[in-house]
Amino acid sequence: MLGSLVINKISNYFELIRFNKPIGFLLLMWPCWFGLALLNMKTSELFYWYLLFFLGSFLMRSAGCIINDIVDIEFDQKVKRTKLRPLASKKITILEALILLMILIAISFLILVQFNLQSIMLGLLSIPCIVLYPFMKRLTNFPQIFLGLIFSWGVLIVSIQFNSKITFDYILLYCACVFWTIAYDTIYAYQDKNDDIKNKIKSTAVFFDKNGKKFVLICYFIVLLIFSYFVWNSSNFLLSSIIIATIAICTYIAIQKWDITSPISSNYYFRQNNIFAIMLFILLQSF
Repeated sequence: MLGSLVINKISNYFELIRFNKPIGFLLLMWPCWFGLALLNMKTSELFYWYLLFFLGSFLMRSAGCIINDIVDIEFDQKVKRTKLRPLASKKITILEALILLMILIAISFLILVQFNLQSIMLGLLSIPCIVLYPFMKRLTNFPQIFLGLIFSWGVLIVSIQFNSKITFDYILLYCACVFWTIAYDTIYAYQDKNDDIKNKIKSTAVFFDKNGKKFVLICYFIVLLIFSYFVWNSSNFLLSSIIIATIAICTYIAIQKWDITSPISSNYYFRQNNIFAIMLFILLQSF
C-alpha cells in the first residue's frame, strides 16, 4: 500500500515536469545546440558542452513547467487539456511543487557554474523572465514573443562563453530562434484557443484566429532566410541549399495540412518542430 502511494506520488512529480513530453525541453535545447554548431570547432571538442546544455535545458524546462502551473492553477482547472495536471487536480500541493522547484534550480545552478562569469550572469538574468512569462498571456496578445526571447536565451550564452561577446551572427541566430519559437508556440496555442477566449487569455492564436497559418508561415520564412545567410559562403553551399530547400518545402506542406480547428492536429504539427530542428542542426553541421 505504502509502495503504491510512493509510486503514484513520484508519477505525479514526473507529470508535473512533463517528463512524458520531452518535446518541451528539446525545443529549449535546440537553440543552444544551434549556437554550438555555429562555432568553428569540431563536434567532438564540444561534446561536453552539448551535454551540459542538454541537462540544463531539461532542468530549466522542468522548473518552468512548475512555475507556469503554479501561476496558472486556476486557469488550468477551467481548460479541458490541463485540468488533470497534478497541481490543478490537487494531486500535488503547491508546497510540494515549490520544494521540487528549489531542487531543480539548485541543480541547474551547479551546471551554470561550469561556465565563465559573464555567461553565469547572463544565465541568471533569464530567471526573472522565466517567472514573468506566465503572466504575459494576461497582458499581451503576443506572449509567444516573450517565450521566444526566453527559449532562445541559450544562443546568447553560447556566444558569450566562446566569443566573450555577442557577435552579429549570434544576434541573427537569436532572432531566428525567437521567430521559430513564435511559430511553433502559435501552433501549440491553437489547441486551447476556444478555452482561452472563454477565460480571456491572450495569445497569437486568439489574435490571428483564421489567419494563423499565414502568420506562422511568415515566421518560418524568416527563420529559413536567416539560416540561408549562414550557409551563403559555405564550402558545401550546394548541399546546404538542397537541405534548406527541402526544409522549406516540407514546412510549407506541413502548415498547409495543419487543421487550425483541431487540437489533435495542432499538437501533432507542434511536435513536428523537433524534426524541423534536427534538419536545421544538420544544415549548420553541413558547412
